[in-house]
Amino acid sequence: MRTALAALIVILAAVGVGAAARDHRPAPFGDAVVVHSNDTVSSEDGGAFRIGADGSVQVYATKGSDAGHTLWSYKRPGSEPVSVVPLAGITVAVWDDGMLTGVRSGSAPEVAWHRFVPGLADRLRQYPADTGVLVASLGHGKVFLVPTPQVVMEYNTADGSIRSDTLPQAGCSYAPAQALALDDLLVLARPCDERSTVEAFDGTGRLWQIGATPLAMPVATGTTTVGIREVPWLRTLVLQRATGRPAAALPIRQLPGPR
Repeated sequence: MRTALAALIVILAAVGVGAAARDHRPAPFGDAVVVHSNDTVSSEDGGAFRIGADGSVQVYATKGSDAGHTLWSYKRPGSEPVSVVPLAGITVAVWDDGMLTGVRSGSAPEVAWHRFVPGLADRLRQYPADTGVLVASLGHGKVFLVPTPQVVMEYNTADGSIRSDTLPQAGCSYAPAQALALDDLLVLARPCDERSTVEAFDGTGRLWQIGATPLAMPVATGTTTVGIREVPWLRTLVLQRATGRPAAALPIRQLPGPR
């Protein structure tokens, strides 16, 4: 009975988080776009994104006599950008209130979409020095993932539409600060009160999961494998990226002590 009730709670939570993410699409777009120059960003001149001192996302010239000059900027009043991530034709700005803004680059930059990520604002507020993955690019940037302790969200880059949302089981939470972003996978630990795991996502949802210790963390090992560093045991379990099946076990090298 308890197992069935716990499963029902997880299902209802997944439905609620997924619905909130889909429904929270505030408008209008481009309400604070400022053009600083009549020049456009051409392939010859070059252009890149940055976060401005005034809390805006900026496109600036990278070549020619105007190198470094701001051509275009976008602000969301009351919010600050914390990261900009270039993907396939879109640069994603991550804001401190948990919002994502997709900005279409090219000769005429424009705001393409907004999406809200449940739990992202809490993560940024509680862990301001968090250096883990905020946005992970997959499929040559055509898909991206955003992990938070509460949920792993997968989106299509072109329009920001949701591909999948995956919640941890009751008594568990994801550890995005230790997420490992690979070319074709995002791998992160899911510590739990009882049965912890490490899980891999490939842009179509959860690809595989494997049981691990609560302090386990994913580490890079090779082009076709991924490692799980087990703590407190001094070993790294090497898995096949595509299946999550064991490939080998490697000892962890001990760092030399102070002299």
